Amino acid sequence: MANEYLGSGGRLEGGPADALINAGYRYEAAAGPRLADGLSTSDLAHVVALTEAGAIPADQAKALLAALLELDAIPGDEFPWDPALGDAFNSREHQLKERAGKVAAGWLSAGRPRREAFRVGLRLVARDAARHLHDACIDLAAALTRLADRHATDLAADYTYLQPAQPTRLGHLILTYAYPVLRDAERLRAIHAELDMSVAGAGGSAGSRWPLDRTRLAELLGASGVVPHVKDAMWQWDPYVDLLAAAATTATHQSELAQDLEILASQEFGIATLADEHSRASALMPQKKNPYALAVVRATAGTVAGDLTGILVALHTGSARTDHFHVLNTVVPRAMEEVVASTRLMAAVVDRMTLDATRAGEAARRGFITAADLSDVLAQDAGLDYRTAHHVVGRAVKMLVDRGLDESALTPKVLAEAAMASDGIDLMVDEALIAKALDPTTAADTRLQQGSSAPGETEAMVARCQSDIEVAGGWSTAAAQRAGLAHGALRDRARALVSG
Repeated sequence: MANEYLGSGGRLEGGPADALINAGYRYEAAAGPRLADGLSTSDLAHVVALTEAGAIPADQAKALLAALLELDAIPGDEFPWDPALGDAFNSREHQLKERAGKVAAGWLSAGRPRREAFRVGLRLVARDAARHLHDACIDLAAALTRLADRHATDLAADYTYLQPAQPTRLGHLILTYAYPVLRDAERLRAIHAELDMSVAGAGGSAGSRWPLDRTRLAELLGASGVVPHVKDAMWQWDPYVDLLAAAATTATHQSELAQDLEILASQEFGIATLADEHSRASALMPQKKNPYALAVVRATAGTVAGDLTGILVALHTGSARTDHFHVLNTVVPRAMEEVVASTRLMAAVVDRMTLDATRAGEAARRGFITAADLSDVLAQDAGLDYRTAHHVVGRAVKMLVDRGLDESALTPKVLAEAAMASDGIDLMVDEALIAKALDPTTAADTRLQQGSSAPGETEAMVARCQSDIEVAGGWSTAAAQRAGLAHGALRDRARALVSG
C-alpha cells in the first residue's frame, strides 16, 4: 500500500525497503513539523491558482481545497507524519486522499512535481526564519545599547589578548558588541528580500502546460516577485547558504560576546554578574554560580557552523540533483530555530545582567594601561620620535615589572634611566607631565576621533544605534504584517472557493 504514496505512479512494484525508510524517508519526514505551515501554504496557493484558472473540475477543486483547509488546521507537531509512506509530501497526500477521495486529491500534483511543494514551503519557512532571527538580533542590539547608555561615562579597561590595552569607557566597550549585531540584522534584511522572491509555478524544469500564473502565485504566497528562470527557481540553493552563513556569523558574534562575559563574570575579574535565571548551580560545589546560558550560546554557534559546512559539502554535486535539498529541507528550519532561540537567550542575558562599574574602573588603573599614552606625550612634548618614545616606555615598564613595582613607580628618574639604557638618550621629563599622561580618566577623555572614548562619543553612538534599531523594528513590523495578511488572505480565498 505504501507504494501508492511514493509519487511513482505505476512505475514501481511494491513499497519501499525498510532500509530506505530508515535512512531516507524517516529523515525527510522528520522535517514535516517545521515545514508544515509552508507546505500547507504551498499546496493551497497551487490549488487556488489552478481553480481560478479553471484547470480543475469545480466539484473536485472544492473537495480538494476543503481537505487542504482541514490539514492546514492540524498543528505540525500533531500531524500524522508516516515515513513508511515516503517524505512529508506523501504523508499529506495520504491524508488528502482519506478526506477528499483519490480523484480530488490526484489534482494536487497537476503542473508541479513534489519538489515544488518543498521548494515553496522551505522558502516560506526560511523567509520567516530570517525575520525572526533579525528581530532577535534587534532585541540583543537594543539590550546592549541600553546597557551602554547606563555606563556611558564609567571608566573601564579595554583588553586585547586578555591583556590590559587602553583605558576606555564601559559604555564604549559594550557598544563594541552592538555594532556587529546591527550588521547581522542588516544582512538578514537583505537575505529576507532574496527569499521573498517566489519559486512557485515553475513546473518541471522548463515550465508547464498548465495555466499557472506565476505572478498570481507570488501574490497568493505574499511574495514580492518571482525568480525569473523556472529551472533556477526549482534548484537554486544559494539563498539558503546565505541564510545559514548569516546565522553562523550572528551566532559567532554572540559566541565572542559570551566568552568575554564568561571571563568578566569570573571571580578574578568580578565585573559582570548574570541573573540567577540564566545561571546553573554545581551539583558538587555549592559555592558556584555557573554562567550556563553563555555555554548554550557558544555551543549553538559551533553547531550552526557545522551545519553550514555540512550543506556546503552536500552541494558538491551536479545540477538538478536531490542531494542537497535532502539536507536543506531538514537542516535549515532546525538550525534557524536553534539560532533564533540562542539569540533571544543572549538578549535576555544582557538585559538582566549587571556590571560593576567600580571594579571596571579599578581595572583601568593598573597593569600599565596608560603606557601608550605616555609614549604619545613623550613624542609630542619631550622631543622624541614616536618609535623611540615607545621603546623608552617599554624599557621602563620592563624595569619596574622586573623589580616587582607597578605604574605608581614610573617617575622621571625611571624614564631617564630607561632612555639612557635603551638609546643612550639624556631624557628629562617633568613629573606633572608624566602624572597627566598616566591618568586613565584623562587618557580616555583625550581621544580625538569620531567613535572613540572621548566625551560625548559613546552617547552619540548610542543615539545612532537607537535610531537604527527603531528603523529595523519598523521594517520587521511591515514585513510581518504583509506576510500575515497574505497568509490569511490565501486561506480566505480557499474558503471562498469551497463555498462557491
